[in-house]
Amino acid sequence: MKLKTLCLILCTATSAFSQSITKDQMREDLDTLIHNITRISPHIAVKKDVWKYDAIQEMKNLRKRIDTISSDLSYYILLQQALTLSQDMHTSTWYPLSDWAQPLNNAYQRIRNSFRMAIPNTYMNGKYIIREAFVYEKDTIAIGSEITQIEGQPVDIYVRQHLSGRYYSYDMKQGKFFGAGFFKNFETIFRDSLSYSFRLPSGLVKNITMSTREFTRYVPVGYKRKNMTRVEFWEPENILYIRLTEMNADSIPFLQRELARYKNRTQDIKRIIIDFRGNPGGDDTTWQSLYAAVLPSKVSYPLKLSANKGFGKEKETRSLLAKYGLHSLVDKTERLEPSDSSLHFTGKIFVLFEDHYSSAGSAMIIPNARKDDQIISVGRKTGTFLGVGYAPLVFTLPHSKLRYRIAPSIETTGVGRAGDLMHDDLEIEVPYDIRDFEATATYTGNLNDKAYLLHYDPFIRVVMQH
Repeated sequence: MKLKTLCLILCTATSAFSQSITKDQMREDLDTLIHNITRISPHIAVKKDVWKYDAIQEMKNLRKRIDTISSDLSYYILLQQALTLSQDMHTSTWYPLSDWAQPLNNAYQRIRNSFRMAIPNTYMNGKYIIREAFVYEKDTIAIGSEITQIEGQPVDIYVRQHLSGRYYSYDMKQGKFFGAGFFKNFETIFRDSLSYSFRLPSGLVKNITMSTREFTRYVPVGYKRKNMTRVEFWEPENILYIRLTEMNADSIPFLQRELARYKNRTQDIKRIIIDFRGNPGGDDTTWQSLYAAVLPSKVSYPLKLSANKGFGKEKETRSLLAKYGLHSLVDKTERLEPSDSSLHFTGKIFVLFEDHYSSAGSAMIIPNARKDDQIISVGRKTGTFLGVGYAPLVFTLPHSKLRYRIAPSIETTGVGRAGDLMHDDLEIEVPYDIRDFEATATYTGNLNDKAYLLHYDPFIRVVMQH
């Protein structure tokens, strides 16, 4: 991308926004933001140790850029970058936006929406692998191709240099940040093209410069994506399949009504599958009600939450927690009782999860509570901090009046080492396989129908083996 074009885009985007906040006020706002994140977020010290990532220093490095800012929009984006550097999706802008921030956010969203390029990839064993074939001009990038470089840099190096651009996951085994959407960030949304290197399955390397203003042209597929919350009984497999696409309390009456239909048929059910995949979170009462509708007896599990000084009650005495300066916030045994209409199912209950945080991640506390019970977690590591937590606290910056939130607690139940604080473990891990991507590409039905799930879905395949 030419510098002249980039400058033109930036100038056009910011021309309607003069600098109404002084440089001193900008510095004070940023310093306030950094101070509050340092004071409140217990994740900061943990990530510095576990991930070797100093989020606060990364935020402070943004301060010198204030000298070059010439518009409120540029400053608004800088504040977004500072929040993103926390690498905690619960540390972010909050609503309603202030009179200062709303028009800036509208302008930012217009610029962001003009970025139409998409590269369908999955992070697998340290590499970014194409999962759906696409065509650019005369080149076809096939399933199984690897993205090796962006803008002349290895992807891993590029990601590490652009952590202010988007929220990432962390691969503990490889010791690096990752995210399939690495190519779209606060910098690239202003670019009209990006260059990539792809290593094709044949070993041939393709170097392509792609327009960011054009929709990616995927190789046509026949499958459909129709997804909704539902309860189904699969015969002759005798599986009760429950799909919950959102932690929405409005779904509770539906779930209770549908599950009650099987109250007198539990002897026909061999397995229950609870599918939380793709669930963005919401209300904890939703997953609690779902479990209560199928459990045979009371489930007890320890729950320990910690926080920074000023929020917790007493300083943690365990050396692992004390070294982060954590204080105990909650330390008790929680119980989940079966509902009056519960199926009281005594067989195996498989809980499927992938890419979860928020209350969708909290739902995994039940299957992960005990390794020898009937409830079995099946999924893939998320690379994020999961677990039960307090609702984020909301603050307002003094000059821009930007509202933002910070999560004040971290779950510390049963941790033996620093990495356990991520609560990213599972009982059965589902491996990635390029052959699954290929099978999906040739499928012509609905990807959420029983036929696909039973014959092609790798999660269900693993369940059927247990």
